[in-house]
Amino acid sequence: MPFNQPTKTPLLPLLLLAAMGMTAAGCAGEGGKFVAEAAGMATTAQEAKPFVQETRPADPAYIPVGSAVTRQAPRKPVDDFKKMEAELEAKRTANEAAGTQARSLGATPPPKPAVLPTN
Repeated sequence: MPFNQPTKTPLLPLLLLAAMGMTAAGCAGEGGKFVAEAAGMATTAQEAKPFVQETRPADPAYIPVGSAVTRQAPRKPVDDFKKMEAELEAKRTANEAAGTQARSLGATPPPKPAVLPTN
């Protein structure tokens, strides 16, 4: 009874898979990008629209990640925090009242089934 040995499998599928992998890896470089663009598998980045170029600064002042650069942030006065806390507390109270009302409306018993008249 013959059995399939792993060494006797055809090499064509393996070679095809290796060739596809090398082709995909080659597309990562500039030379392969031309081939990928010609095949319709890659695109070039478009230039930004004029209104986008006008609204973005040429040199954004980003703080790099991991740097020790700090910037001053304006602090809010305590009165603003008290006002926000009062607004949130009022919203919480309103939400609790709405939940209580919904709970009471949901606790009504279901209606009795309709009685069909008999002839």
